[in-house]
Amino acid sequence: MDKSKIIIPILIIITAVSLGFIEYYLVREYCCPKTEQETSEEDTEENIPKGMMILIEYQNMDGLINMVNEMYERGIHGVIYSGSEFVQENCEDMKKLLDYNVEIMGAYTNDPLWGMSYEDQYEALKKTKEDIEACTGQPVRILSSKYQASDENTAKAADALGIPYIVARGTTETEATVYQPEEYNVKILSVSNIPSIRFKYGSLCDYSYWVRGGSPDDMMVELNDALDNNKFTLLSHTRIGGIKERWLDMWLNFFNNNEIEWVSLDEIMTVDVTLPFWQIPQNHNAPYTPDTEKPILELEEESNVDNPCSIDELPYISTSEDTNSDYVGNKIVMFHNGKGSMCLEALEFLDTIDYTIEEHLDSESNFYEELNALKEVYEESEGYSATFGYYPIIFIQDKAYSGFTDEIEAEILKLIEE
Repeated sequence: MDKSKIIIPILIIITAVSLGFIEYYLVREYCCPKTEQETSEEDTEENIPKGMMILIEYQNMDGLINMVNEMYERGIHGVIYSGSEFVQENCEDMKKLLDYNVEIMGAYTNDPLWGMSYEDQYEALKKTKEDIEACTGQPVRILSSKYQASDENTAKAADALGIPYIVARGTTETEATVYQPEEYNVKILSVSNIPSIRFKYGSLCDYSYWVRGGSPDDMMVELNDALDNNKFTLLSHTRIGGIKERWLDMWLNFFNNNEIEWVSLDEIMTVDVTLPFWQIPQNHNAPYTPDTEKPILELEEESNVDNPCSIDELPYISTSEDTNSDYVGNKIVMFHNGKGSMCLEALEFLDTIDYTIEEHLDSESNFYEELNALKEVYEESEGYSATFGYYPIIFIQDKAYSGFTDEIEAEILKLIEE
C-alpha cells in the first residue's frame, strides 16, 4: 500500500483543524468587542444599595445622641423609633435632633398591634401621633408598634389619620420591601430581617444579636450580605449600638468601609410591590422570650465609648448667608475615598486641568465636619444623587456634584472657562 495516500489526507485534516483553532482565537481576540470590564463597572455603579437607619430608643438619650452625631457626620439618614412618653420627657433634645437628618417614627410601645381591633388601634395611634407632634411641632409621617407589629387594621387606621407610612416585620430577609395595599393610601415598610437560623426572625438589629448571645462579628456577616440588595433598613437599639464600644465600632466600621447611598424616609419608601392586603406577606414572629434571651454580656458589663457626643456638642448648623460660590472661593473642592471607579476617574481628570484643587480624603479626622458644612450651604447635589449619596462629592462655584460622569466633567470645564 502507498503510505502517501494515507499520510496526505491525515496532514490535510490536521492542517484544517489547526487553521480553525487559529481563526477562532484571532476573531475572538481582535475582532469581538471586549465588554466584560465595562459591564462590570456599570453594574457596580448601578447596584449601589440604598440604605436607611432606624434608631430605637425609649430609655436613655445618651446613645441616641451619639449615634445621630456619627450618622450626621457621614450623611446618613434615619428615623427614631420612640414612644410619645419618652419624646415628651426629652422634648427639647428630641426637637434638636430633628435638625440632623432624622425624623420620629411614632411608636405605640405598650403592646404589639397584631390582633387589636380597628377602634383600639385608631385611638392608640392617634394619641401617639398627637402627643409627639405637640412636642416637636412637626408631623409624624410613619407609625409603628412593639416588635414593628402591624396588620390590616393598622393600615386602615393610618389611612384614616392621614399617615402615609407604617412599619411591618421583615418578609424578604435582608432586603427591605415596600408594599402598597390596593385598599389603603398607606405604604408598608417591611424591614430587613436576619436570615441566619441562629438569629432568625429578628430584625437586622444589634439588639437581635446581643440578646441571643451574638457578637458584632456575627452581625457584620449579615450586614455585608445586605449590600447585595437594592435597599435595606438597619436597626440599632442605641443604648447598645450608640454607646457600647464594641457595637459602635462595628457600626462605624460598616459605615466607613462600604459604598451605600443613604437616603431619606421618602426615598426608601418607593413602592416595590402593589397587592390586595390579603396577599401581602405577613411576619408575626417575635422571638423574644426568657428562653431565647441569653446575652453573653449584660449591658452593664459592656464597655461604653469614651466621651460620647452630648446634645450641646452636636455639629453647628450653618446659617451663613454667603453665596455658594463665595463659600468655596475660586477653586474646586473634592471629597472622596480614594477608591472606586468614579473617584479614580475624577482624580485623573483633575490632573489635566489648570485650576486650584482642594482635596479631602475620608481618612482625615475633620473630613465629615468639613463636608457637612458645605452640604448645609449647597443643600443638594447634581449627578448620580441629589442627596450627596455618591463619592466623589465636588463643589465648584454654585454647583455641587455627587459621583462623576462625562457630563459632570463637561460642566466643570464649562464653569472653569467662564
